[in-house]
Amino acid sequence: MLTDAKLRKLNGKPIPKLIEMPDGGGLSIRITPLGLIVFQYRYRYAGKARRMTLGTYDAISLKDARDMVQEAKRALAEGKDPITVKAMAFDKQTSAATVDACLAHWAASAQASRLVKLEYWKRAFARHVSPYVGAMVVDDMQISHWQPVFKRMRENGAETFAGIMLSKLKQAFAYCVRTEKIKLNPISALRVNDVGTPVKVVKRYFSDDEIGRFWHALEGSSITYQNKLLVKLLLLTGARGVELRKAKKGEFDLKNRTWRVPAENSKTRQPFERGLSRDAVALLEEAINLYPDIKQLFPPAVSKEDRPMSAGVLLNLAEQIRNEMGVHDWAMHDLRRTAKTKMSELGIPPHVSEKVLGHKLGGVLAVYDQHSYLKEQQEALDTLAAHISACVSSMKP
Repeated sequence: MLTDAKLRKLNGKPIPKLIEMPDGGGLSIRITPLGLIVFQYRYRYAGKARRMTLGTYDAISLKDARDMVQEAKRALAEGKDPITVKAMAFDKQTSAATVDACLAHWAASAQASRLVKLEYWKRAFARHVSPYVGAMVVDDMQISHWQPVFKRMRENGAETFAGIMLSKLKQAFAYCVRTEKIKLNPISALRVNDVGTPVKVVKRYFSDDEIGRFWHALEGSSITYQNKLLVKLLLLTGARGVELRKAKKGEFDLKNRTWRVPAENSKTRQPFERGLSRDAVALLEEAINLYPDIKQLFPPAVSKEDRPMSAGVLLNLAEQIRNEMGVHDWAMHDLRRTAKTKMSELGIPPHVSEKVLGHKLGGVLAVYDQHSYLKEQQEALDTLAAHISACVSSMKP
């Protein structure tokens, strides 16, 4: 049998040619001409001779090699090939998923691909998560590893965002658990109140007086003309910001007063048609003619490249208008809520205004009523546009 003394004497000593020396029980060593000692285990599996490399003498001891042989024999007794068992254990060890790997795995999933704001979340992860815990192995993490991540958000005044980020991370890790990328969701025990502030339910919409003030503030601001058109259209169409921000000119049929919102810009990931008022068509004609050679309806105002403007532009526009109005408790999405509320006040049937907003009809209507109500939408939006015009006319600039 081999001994540590014999191995120390042989290790690193050049020899004329490769030799093998047995230890017993299938364990042996191979010594290369350069004096490198390699442990190996010889056995038979499914009637065939097999040889498994265990490691070099510098990396493992003789006792380690003998213990590994015993593990291999146990695998054989269970009808398993020791080489396959070793390879699977190695793959499991080397493929331990990091936070970055999990987030990338989720971002490539079918569920994530349906998100309109997928690119937004990729950027958010890259900014708020990856620099701090991205390289950590998820299955080795504890709650304490995550607390500093959310603390940074709170210290930067983003308490509500911290809670939203927690929900999105939970969603991503839950997908990784279901697809066997990781064993456990590392933040499943955390709640929104543990890391930040819950999202407030907002019910803000403009009164008639505020509609007039908003419109005049927009007109009197230093906002570029194309962006003034964009903001006016948000109120006149009831569209989501992303739908108009990413819209291409080819989506609009101004002659028939329709706008076909493609699936990739729709929150429901289903395409739909929206009717247009005459006032909206007039503004759209101006927007289309601003840059005849650009397919994007509203490109970046400064660079005028043929691509959508960034989502942050809408936030900046809202801030400028708020300052001009002197009214600060509203956001750009409230224009959509204003359009819906005013249509209800003006007697527009709910199923028509829901179609205007691109919502799915509820209950049995969603199954059996597939009518687009385009004519009714156009009439509703003409009524809304007339009301907005009256609100604006009733106020002095």
